[in-house]
Amino acid sequence: MTGHVGLKKSLILGCAVTGAKFTPRNHYDTGDDITDRICSGESILVTDKDLGEEAILLYELGCRYYHYHARNPVTREQTTNNEIYQKVSYEVQRNCRDMIISFGASRNGCEVQDAIRTYGEWERVSQCAIPLHLGGAHYVTIQAAIELQIVCDLERKINGMSLEFSCGESFLAAVYDYTPSSTRRTVPLQINSTDKGGDYGETSPLVQFLIYRNALKARRQLGLLHEVEWVQLVRSYAMTRLAVEHPLMRLGDSGQINIILLFGFSPRLPFPDSYDEFLRIVKVAKSLECDISGGRIRRRKITITVGAAVMPQDAEKNYKPVDVGPKKGAPMCALRRLATYAAQPGSEVDVVRAGMEDTPYVVNEHGCVTIADNYQLMQMVIEELRANGVAIETDHESISQRMGIAKIRDALLGEQRQRPLGEFGFPLTEVAL
Repeated sequence: MTGHVGLKKSLILGCAVTGAKFTPRNHYDTGDDITDRICSGESILVTDKDLGEEAILLYELGCRYYHYHARNPVTREQTTNNEIYQKVSYEVQRNCRDMIISFGASRNGCEVQDAIRTYGEWERVSQCAIPLHLGGAHYVTIQAAIELQIVCDLERKINGMSLEFSCGESFLAAVYDYTPSSTRRTVPLQINSTDKGGDYGETSPLVQFLIYRNALKARRQLGLLHEVEWVQLVRSYAMTRLAVEHPLMRLGDSGQINIILLFGFSPRLPFPDSYDEFLRIVKVAKSLECDISGGRIRRRKITITVGAAVMPQDAEKNYKPVDVGPKKGAPMCALRRLATYAAQPGSEVDVVRAGMEDTPYVVNEHGCVTIADNYQLMQMVIEELRANGVAIETDHESISQRMGIAKIRDALLGEQRQRPLGEFGFPLTEVAL
């Protein structure tokens, strides 16, 4: 299944297996049986045994990127329980040896917010400090929705934000002058979600800034990888740019960042109507390989993961003809169009992600929604990739090189040899690049 022989392009297949928003307490019944079963997360697996068995099936299909939000196996809600994260990680590492593991860190959910009130804000991201061999993950998504509170705070102080502004020297000056507010408030982020899926509780920009900074520090100390998730375009870009440029953060100083583009997650990052629109957003993300003041010098490797986070209620309006590829003109659901866009020769995409976190349903040829599982969603993506002449990349070393893992691993080993007592001299940027 590797992309080295006979085919021009290969992509890594990824699965977001659980997520945070489709849970029983995040959804209020509508009376529509299919919608209620999907949005309450009825068919999402939650036990480590079931997830471990499913991971083997996904691995056999060619999946090599596994994104997981821990779920309480009794209540089915998102949890911060690191024992659950570790159990699933052990299962995946034991049975799927080449799988890249990614943990989520959402602030959404009643049990997550209860844990924060009991143990403090670090509880939400504490999984980022678990070493890989002790049940941790290669990636932890340390920027998604709640972190945008920092950019919203900056917006208020500079009277607005645009993509053009956040790419320039004036933005850099604003970042250097920025002092996060300590005022606690709720964060209305205008997202497409379940009834309570957009509830991130009350917190302050200062707290989120410190948590982001400390999460980066934890990943750096472990020699592990940096990953962020974009749920809006302008604000997510600005937040990632702020974290890259700010002297107290330095996101990507390891030499890599994996950016997940979740199309459809919010009105500010809608699912693209065309391949050109899709490609424009990918190129915005790739621009973070260079610093604002660094000219065209490439400072870090940006890898691109794409997902279709379209609510089942919006599935019909996103069932549209695809505008590229061998099936051009054929009506497709958002997930099939996403796979087709990623499969184009110049897409610059590395990982195509599907799964129950994003679209826990399938859309038939009549545009009707039915309940799905991760295996079905992976099969849909594979079908479209193959139709576009793209292979599923499964070669471990090729994936390590492509995702920037190999350079960081080699740089870390070099540090260990030079400092056998553990006094590592991070950052690794010079060596990793």
